[in-house]
Amino acid sequence: MTLRNIILTGIALIASMGCKDEFISPYKAPPTGYLVVEGYISGNTRTRFALSRTVSLPGDSTPPPEKGAKVQVEGSDNSIWPLPEGSAGVYSDSFTLNPQLQYRLRIRTSKGETYLSDFAPFKITPPIDSISWTNGSNGVVIYANTHDPANATRYYQWNWDQAYEYASGEYSEYEYNRSNGGVFFRPDSDQINHCWKYASSTSILVTTSTKLAQDVISLYPIKMIPPNDIQLSILYSILVRQYSLTMDGYNFLTLMQKNTESLGSIFDAQPSQITGNIHSLSHPTEQVIGWVSAGTVTSQRIYIGRADVPSNYVFGCEFIDTLLPADTDLRKNFTVEFDPVYGDFVAGRLIGY
Repeated sequence: MTLRNIILTGIALIASMGCKDEFISPYKAPPTGYLVVEGYISGNTRTRFALSRTVSLPGDSTPPPEKGAKVQVEGSDNSIWPLPEGSAGVYSDSFTLNPQLQYRLRIRTSKGETYLSDFAPFKITPPIDSISWTNGSNGVVIYANTHDPANATRYYQWNWDQAYEYASGEYSEYEYNRSNGGVFFRPDSDQINHCWKYASSTSILVTTSTKLAQDVISLYPIKMIPPNDIQLSILYSILVRQYSLTMDGYNFLTLMQKNTESLGSIFDAQPSQITGNIHSLSHPTEQVIGWVSAGTVTSQRIYIGRADVPSNYVFGCEFIDTLLPADTDLRKNFTVEFDPVYGDFVAGRLIGY
């Protein structure tokens, strides 16, 4: 029997077995879901933590934020740094920390439950040498490059924020004034054909140089943009942040990465129980998802213009139509979906919407 037949036979067997019995997980999440802690204790930039709760599947896929908590950073010298809540479930502030100390995170929820992380050593993150990119048949690939001459970092993590400018296929000359029902020429200051879109990384980006003689990371892929994508139609920018991790922190994130991003076929690694360094003091057996690290953060921003990446991206309206004089209710023709491009009032019509 060939390897292909073995694989096909195995798939058929698994399919015939897997559809008969319902799997019931032995792990029971609390009614409010597990607490998820995402963030980094930073000694040179803004410390920010996002708190949320896991959700059941199937069901609502949006994790509810943990609002109204009291969150603080604690030093091994008994110093305390409160993190006030800004947007729902996001706690942040800026302060200077002592690199010689260790730090941890304490959380007290609005329901009186207390969570505490282990003390984390303060790690100095080396500068980013460069954020480079290549343009090929598969699109633009953005890379991070760094090194630590002291060979003391070894474990790295990145995340990013991006923004890009794009434009609609047409230029709208007129706008509708809802207060008096009139149509007026749209000044350049009120043009709506140029837009900007923002996004942040959602993947876990970690790697290590432990198998290398020198602590060097070269061409680690941070982001891929498909060819002729709207992101590169005018101007694209990405801000990359780099973090130094401990070995335990790296191992936790690597396991999290495998559990969340590498599943889907019978050949993928099976899910593993994830144990972070944050614990519930109110319910010691409760699982908490997250890892708290501390140190400095380095960053670098780059820009990629359309002239830098020859692009065939073209955006145009799907159709051009005419608004006839009989359509007296102009308000219905000035919506999110439809907006007159240019007009000819002498002939009694607005063209292109």
